[in-house]
Amino acid sequence: MSKDFKSETYIVDESLVDTLQWLTQHQDCFDSLHFDVLKQELLVRHANGEDVIKKGQYLNASYGILITSL
Repeated sequence: MSKDFKSETYIVDESLVDTLQWLTQHQDCFDSLHFDVLKQELLVRHANGEDVIKKGQYLNASYGILITSL
C-alpha cells in the first residue's frame, strides 16, 4: 500500500522517514522539528504548542495548523 504524503491527514507508523516526508509536504502547519537521537523522539513545535510525535498518532493539517491526537 502506497502512502499519500500530500493528504491532509496521516497516521504515524514505525517509519520516521515517512513521517518526516509527510511533515515536509505540510511545512506551513508547524514551526519547527527536533529529533532527539538519544530518546528517539520527534518533537514538533506548532501554533498549539509542542507535541512528541509517536507511533499510532493521527496528524491533521487541514486547518493550516498541525493538529495531533494524544
